[in-house]
Amino acid sequence: MHIIYAVTTCSDRVYRQLFADVPQKPAFQSQKYHRLLIEGLAAGARVDVVANPPVNRSVLTQKFVRLPRETEGGACYRYIPAIRNPLLKAVFVGLGTFFQTLRLAGKDSAVIVDCLNRVTALSALLAARLRRRRCVGIVTDLPDMLEGSGFSIKLANFVIRHCTDYVLLTEAMNTRLNRAGKPYVILEGHSDISMENRTPSLESKRRPRVCLYAGSVCKRYGLGNLVEGFQKADIPDARLEIYGPGDYVPELSRIAEKDPRIVYGGMLLSAQVVEKEMAATLLVNPRPTGEEYVKYSFPSKTMEYMSTGTPVLTTVLPGMPREYYPYVYLLEDESAEGIGKKLRELLALPDETLFQKGCEAREFILREKNNIRQAAKILSMLERKEAR
Repeated sequence: MHIIYAVTTCSDRVYRQLFADVPQKPAFQSQKYHRLLIEGLAAGARVDVVANPPVNRSVLTQKFVRLPRETEGGACYRYIPAIRNPLLKAVFVGLGTFFQTLRLAGKDSAVIVDCLNRVTALSALLAARLRRRRCVGIVTDLPDMLEGSGFSIKLANFVIRHCTDYVLLTEAMNTRLNRAGKPYVILEGHSDISMENRTPSLESKRRPRVCLYAGSVCKRYGLGNLVEGFQKADIPDARLEIYGPGDYVPELSRIAEKDPRIVYGGMLLSAQVVEKEMAATLLVNPRPTGEEYVKYSFPSKTMEYMSTGTPVLTTVLPGMPREYYPYVYLLEDESAEGIGKKLRELLALPDETLFQKGCEAREFILREKNNIRQAAKILSMLERKEAR
């Protein structure tokens, strides 16, 4: 089988080359999600990535950059030229993706798109339709619940409606988006199988003890309650570290200036974040569960957290399968008071108990949800009878 994966991404080598010394890095969660899925697909199929590098004018100083074709993780990356002018960039991305996909799509091919990469996804979708190939749409968020212009939301929904197959995060997504009953697979995410080569240890844990959050630093994701809850916990030998971009950063930075126990570390490369997570005592996801969007989401950070061997405290997310419950600490009271109480309870446990919990979660997530095993479910879907 041949997979054409059209997406805004780049190889890990190019990502480090472009963004290692840049303060404002593009969202590493999306980059890592697609890189791992591409590597997983490449373990069972031939994969060509029609890649639009995630650069903008704040990163790209040259007017025009053409990256050479390269192979990484078993996949061939074919880059659309990077252009500093946003209008010309959109034209090049659209035309480049369309013609690359059209050229590559043979009899055994299927196209995969990220439906939220609107220009890239639409161009690849049109090429797939012209070649009469299946087009699998990956939907990681509902367009109607994201910020953006009305046109961009309609465009993303258009792409979703016209895909032949879907990769979705939750069953609730399928109920809402897939009313035609097209083939689909539920993948809440995927862990990095290469983490099997990393061995967590108690000796590597930092002092003072560290509670850590990495991801979108937005108030709607419960960061305000997390910070207030940590302060209310008033644990002598502990600090709270937060990494990532978001609307809560200015307020968080002011709080961190006044409270030395709270550290905002800015944006790091994915590999740097993983190092911090492995050295932490507890990883926290305080995302509130009461909002409508939550039942359609599954934070990718949960799988990354679990793969590090550091124990995870998370709210009881509606989209989280119950099979995860034994491997994480569940936060049922999401208020600042509830978070503070739970942090005091967990950080009173012996280091060995916390470490054992983290190791059990790591074993589960790397065995059952690694990127090769998850990608195989997509390939299995495509190997079944033709989409309706």
